[in-house]
Amino acid sequence: MPAVTVRDLRRRRTTVATVVFLLVAFGILWWGQVMGDLDGTIALGMIGACATVYIGLLNYWLQRDKVMQDLFTAFNARYDRLNGDLLAIQKGVYMDGDPDRVILDYLNLCAEEYFWYTRGRIDTAIWLAWRNGMENWLQVPAVREVARREAAQRDSYYGLFDTVPVD
Repeated sequence: MPAVTVRDLRRRRTTVATVVFLLVAFGILWWGQVMGDLDGTIALGMIGACATVYIGLLNYWLQRDKVMQDLFTAFNARYDRLNGDLLAIQKGVYMDGDPDRVILDYLNLCAEEYFWYTRGRIDTAIWLAWRNGMENWLQVPAVREVARREAAQRDSYYGLFDTVPVD
């Protein structure tokens, strides 16, 4: 499972920018030395090709950031809808609806968060904060009981309970 951090992403971007610059410089120098006469259009073409690759990578990285933001926003909105019911379960207060259903919805949310983290779409710092929250909710007896029952089904939850154990 990848541990993608903002620092890693910045390092990758800096490395790619450096590599692109070096490729352009090397290409121009090589062409000038080996081919003898470096035509200005060839040099501009080489620079343009490298710039195109770099801009494509920047767009890719921006799109990944957008996906992470969308996932983060969607997951937090789903958690916000569950939070009141989870607090009622924690306090043992009567609530409308089935407490087990609320807990299952929460566990499914956690599994989806974990799934996207393992795909590198969620930053490690965000995942660690969410995992800490999961571990706190698993201290609630009703949540822990349902989680234990669900963890026994090894095919479910994308391996979440291997990372966030219920015991």
